[in-house]
Amino acid sequence: MSTSEQRNEQSELKIRLQELQSQLVKSSQISAADRDLLGKMVVGILQLEDVQQPQAETVTEQGLRDTLERKSLEYEAQHPKLAFTLRQILDVLARMGI
Repeated sequence: MSTSEQRNEQSELKIRLQELQSQLVKSSQISAADRDLLGKMVVGILQLEDVQQPQAETVTEQGLRDTLERKSLEYEAQHPKLAFTLRQILDVLARMGI
């Protein structure tokens, strides 16, 4: 991936993470535990994205992706916008190799 593409992906990821945080703040139907979990995941994703080492996938990366996928499925019916944002984040992470 070229440097320009990498910057574009990083920019898109940050936008999607900001959307997620905004949706979490606005939604009163999301449990406090889920809000906390997703908030911690945003921080974890930002840390992974900052490191960007071209090594084998870490357990943390896989755990983050698995949790994002699980939560997007859980929220599909009651919180479709949130589920969509989670899937967008997963897509960007995949394109970045994270």
